Amino acid sequence: MRRHGFVEKDVEPKDVYSHIKALLQAQGFKIVSEDAKDGLLDLHAKKSSMERIVVGKVRDVDVVVAGARGKFEVQLHAGVWGRDLAVPAIEGLATLGIATAADLHSAHQFEEGLWEQIVHKIDPSLKICDLDGLLFKSDGELAEHEKWHQQQQQASQGSMMNSMMMMGMMGGMGMWGMGMGYGGLWI
Repeated sequence: MRRHGFVEKDVEPKDVYSHIKALLQAQGFKIVSEDAKDGLLDLHAKKSSMERIVVGKVRDVDVVVAGARGKFEVQLHAGVWGRDLAVPAIEGLATLGIATAADLHSAHQFEEGLWEQIVHKIDPSLKICDLDGLLFKSDGELAEHEKWHQQQQQASQGSMMNSMMMMGMMGGMGMWGMGMGYGGLWI
């Protein structure tokens, strides 16, 4: 899911919503439901067929645009899950999980591409992080954020290695303990 608030942008949220709707319809999505009330615009679009299920293509998109000119938020979710978890689970089992895995990857790529089009409609100068979809005003801010991601990944890998080493040491101690438990004799 992608989500971002836009402040001090001279853009009408209804125009952003219309742009997103047009993008989806141009790609063959059917608008299943729309709701508009009190500055909240909500849309659910779907694209499905037997071929799309087997091949693993995007089928559900949910979009929410909320707020007013100068201060609004856009939320985007594209994927296999939509609002019904039972259907994708059955599809995944029916195709031994291949469609589900392919669908998740396809949905992620589709969501990234659609998010980029939405953001650039609102403000073409914004920079998008490929790792998490967050937005930045400058290349420097984006570079700092990507550096932070890299540091977090390295710290996570180091922590995982420490855990694996500890488990290995404990496994070795267990073997020693077993041998010692039999009077110090190795059997």
